Amino acid sequence: MSQELSEDTIIRRIEELRGKLTELRAEKDRLISTIREIKGRIATYKARLRDLRNEYNNTRNSLRSILEERRKLIDERRKLVEELRRKRGKLYDLLSSLDIKDGNRLRAGIGSIRARIERLEWRIITESLSLEEENRLVKEIARLEAELEKLYESVKKSNELNELRAEITSIKINIGDLSKKIEGMTQEVARHSSKVDSLRNEIEKHRAEIARLVEELSSAVKRLLEVKEQIRSLSEELRRTTEQLRELRASRSRQRTMEIIDRKKKEVEEKAKTSRRLSFHDAKILYSSYEDLVEEER
Repeated sequence: MSQELSEDTIIRRIEELRGKLTELRAEKDRLISTIREIKGRIATYKARLRDLRNEYNNTRNSLRSILEERRKLIDERRKLVEELRRKRGKLYDLLSSLDIKDGNRLRAGIGSIRARIERLEWRIITESLSLEEENRLVKEIARLEAELEKLYESVKKSNELNELRAEITSIKINIGDLSKKIEGMTQEVARHSSKVDSLRNEIEKHRAEIARLVEELSSAVKRLLEVKEQIRSLSEELRRTTEQLRELRASRSRQRTMEIIDRKKKEVEEKAKTSRRLSFHDAKILYSSYEDLVEEER
């Protein structure tokens, strides 16, 4: 009875082990599939990250080129402002020597505007201004120049005066053209700067996602190794338990065979006591060893 219970226990354990192995092998397949998928996603993110870095570097290089070109244009505009200042000074000197109707009033107006313009120009030349402030000052100077033009109409013309005014007009046109170019390039700087920031954010997001996927991959690989070790351990236990069941059943079969042989021996012994003639088979049962008879029964 104890053997029957022992065999049932072993059989239940074998079934339990097989069930666990089935689950673990399914989990192993899922983990392998997950690992393959994560590796593919990591490869995709890394490829995109390389593209983003290239685009980021190209955009930064373009931004540096635009900034350098804009700097040169700003320097060129400042030189023109300085040249305009010199030309205007010469013009003021010339105006002072001319016979002007109502000259005192005109000279006072011209002098006032001249002082304001010189102060603004001096700030552009000497101070470290932001581009926005410098653009504002340039526009204010242009407005004051327009006021001067109205005063010039009241001044007696001379050839030299006309030449100077023509030169001043040309310089102002050039300054205006440069200001438009600078403004356009400032917009380009803003656009490229925004793109650089956007690309930097995208790069950081991709780096963070790759780091997360690498961590997820590491966890999955670790779990796969654990599952494989469990499969190996349970497979070995299943092998041992199956062998144990086989040995138990073989032992029980041997025991039954020996019981049969014992019964047959008793039958032959009883037959011998009655002096009945024994057959060859009877004699074999009576005189052979248990091992030989058990082997023969098998």
